[in-house]
Amino acid sequence: MSTVASDPETGIIDVAGRRVNRWIHHGGDEAVVLVHGFGGDLESWRMNLDALAATGMTVAALDLPGHGHSSKSLETGALAELMQAVLDYMDAEHIESAHLVGNSMGAAICLSILAHRRQHVRSLTLIGPAGLGQPVDGTYIRSFIAASTSEQVEPVLRRLFADPGFVTPEMVERATNYKQSAGVAAALTKIAMGGDSGAGARSSGSLRAGLGVVPTLILWGGEDTIIPAPEPAAIARPGVAVHVLPGAGHMVQVERATAVNELIVDFLGS
Repeated sequence: MSTVASDPETGIIDVAGRRVNRWIHHGGDEAVVLVHGFGGDLESWRMNLDALAATGMTVAALDLPGHGHSSKSLETGALAELMQAVLDYMDAEHIESAHLVGNSMGAAICLSILAHRRQHVRSLTLIGPAGLGQPVDGTYIRSFIAASTSEQVEPVLRRLFADPGFVTPEMVERATNYKQSAGVAAALTKIAMGGDSGAGARSSGSLRAGLGVVPTLILWGGEDTIIPAPEPAAIARPGVAVHVLPGAGHMVQVERATAVNELIVDFLGS
């Protein structure tokens, strides 16, 4: 494993006319791009970024449109629009192809990139993925859209974790500030109503055909109640490795960060 050679670049850049907040560590020619889930932001990867950057690869993460510190404007909120936003970001950072890592809705976006822009994908790591046919807890989605105070936000965030101790006051404050920002409720509603993003009440499974097209690692929390893990045999196939990590919920990359980092780094190095 290489050591991190430089400090990451952070902050807002212009991408195809949108303000995009991003984190990028410039490493080698191979790149890893991380895509967060519904209502999240690049902070979802805070416990994974340094471990991935230590591989010597270029590692990048962004706030999707409607999320974090990126622009809140969306035309339709459909999966195709979110997919294009990630592709535009990769182009802005001069990343021609990448190992894509996605959590939840972010995994569905990565699968969509594979389906429509295969040349940009080296491998897939899917964490608690939408898009593979598992039911999505629509109550969680609706509750997160409706929450606007810290008292409303905190219990919703707790549903993401098996251990609610991971929901810190700082996390609640950040999420509450985000939810109170102009345009956020409208943006999240568009995405949830888009139907194919995996943020609605269903996860159609239409993207399952992409499993194994490129090397694929699937990680799921054994106590994920937002998108429950299937039996590993139901999604295992040649070219696909599946790990269900006990004692973790939907944000398995946070709750089991060390194990997740080891699995991803081993996968990328194989």
